[in-house]
Parts: sequence; C-alpha cells; structure tokens
Amino acid sequence: MTSLNILDRADGIVAALLTPYRPDGTVAVDVLQQHTSQLVEAGIDGLYVCGSTGDGVALDEESRVLCTRAVVAAVDGEVPVIAHVGTNSTELTLQLADRSVAAGADAISSILPSIPLTETEVRAYFLDLIRDAPAPLIAYNFPARSGVRLSQELLAELVEQPNLHGLKNTSGDVFEMSAFTRLRDGNFRVWNGHDEVIYAGLSVGACGAIGSTFNAFPTLYLDLLRHYRDGDHDAAMAVQRQVEDLVRVLAAYGVMPALRAILDSRGLDMGASRRPLLDLDDATRRRLLEDIAALDLTA
Repeated sequence: MTSLNILDRADGIVAALLTPYRPDGTVAVDVLQQHTSQLVEAGIDGLYVCGSTGDGVALDEESRVLCTRAVVAAVDGEVPVIAHVGTNSTELTLQLADRSVAAGADAISSILPSIPLTETEVRAYFLDLIRDAPAPLIAYNFPARSGVRLSQELLAELVEQPNLHGLKNTSGDVFEMSAFTRLRDGNFRVWNGHDEVIYAGLSVGACGAIGSTFNAFPTLYLDLLRHYRDGDHDAAMAVQRQVEDLVRVLAAYGVMPALRAILDSRGLDMGASRRPLLDLDDATRRRLLEDIAALDLTA
C-alpha cells in the first residue's frame, strides 16, 4: 500500500501529463521520461498519468501501464505518481488499477464512465473502486467530459470510505467546489481541475490543482501557489491574470494541440496528436508561438 507521506506531496501543483507518440502511434517512452524529468526539476508537486490530457481513454491498457511505468521510473520517488485508470467498465478499470499500482503508481484516479448512469450506478461504480482498488483513489468529477455529474450528496456518502483520498474537480463550479472542500470537517482534499480558475479554487479550500497547462508553464502555477500560501494575494492575483491570458490564447487554438506545439518548439518531440484530435498546421503554429511569446510568461 502506498505511503501517504509521498502522496501528501501532491497537495500542490500536479501536472496532467501529455502523452508523446512515435510516428507509428506507439508511446514515445524516452520523450515522456525527458518531459517528466524536466517537470520534476521545475519543482512540480506530482504527476497525473493518462488522464484526459494524456489521452487515457484513447489508449489501450498496455500503453497506459507503459506510461505509468515510464513516469514512475523517471521520477524515482521524488514526487507522487497518480495513474488515471478510468474506463467504461468497472471490471476493466479495476484490472488497470491493479496493473498501474504494480507498475509503481502511488494512487489511482478515475473519471465516471461516459455512459448514462443513474445516481445508484454512480455510487456503485465509485464504491467498487474505493473498496477494491489496491491504492488510494482520487475520484474525478468532469461532467462536461463524462456527461455524468458527481453530486454533493453522493460525495458526502463516499467520503466515509477511508480509501477515497480526494477529488479532482473539473466542473468550473466554484460554489460546488467549496461545498466539496468542507467535507471531512474541512479536511477533504479537492484539486482544482480548470486551470483558469485556480485562484478561485484555492480561495474556497482546494489543496492544489491538477492541470494540463502545467505541462508547458509549471513555474507560473508554482509561483501562484507560493504567493497564495505566503498570503501575498496581490501577487497571486497578478499571476492569476496571466493564467487567464494564457488559457484564453490556448483555447483559441485548441488547448491540447497548442500545448503539444509549444513543447515541440522547446525541443520535445511530442509527435502527432492522438486522432481524432488534429494538430496545428505550420502557419497556425507560428501564430500560436508568436501569441504566447507576446504574453511574456514564466515557463
């Protein structure tokens, strides 16, 4: 069982890793490990493998386990590794959880299946994972992606289970997030999941954030969190404004292909996006890089 001491380190800025590919579509393990090492050097507090950003549900089981094993080897115990194991099947999710933990993951996480579920079925899905998974579970609430929302009432029931370590909340509803953070007498861990509202998430009790744009701009978010924890809210808010400007630019081009293009420009051969995602053409990529440079951000 994972030591909670290492997992406590994830109370901070956790990068939801992009997955790099070779021309044949297989995972570029060497690039993934290089990128992982660079993020650890930058001071990242944890890594989230094969989530929405990392194409988890678009990869087969072998590729997902390979990603987890590669990241675990690259971090060498420096920061916690959280493996996203969600699938549309409880059985397959638990099977992937077992293999991911055997590969070295410190915790697992799962989005809800992207099929219509009743509240009773949502409860059963998460209870099966919480009770049967071999490591702490971080539930993943992303209703815009899964089509299913984790209700406050149900989460209040689930937090009674000790193996539920926390929640990655990607709903954009800060009022809801505030209610989540008040569970367990205010000690329930909630990670902000929409990068552009990180300051708001922290202000209502989020323990940190798990995000995609941290891949390319980790220092920006580490600085924001440091200012926030130091009580320098003017400085934190100034960085928050930079985050908003950054996300606005990325969203105009498509966040995932834009991040891939930015990392490519820094010497990381990320390879082509996983279809059906499409990459930026050369002219669009140049415009993106010009727009990012104009923001004058700290990477």
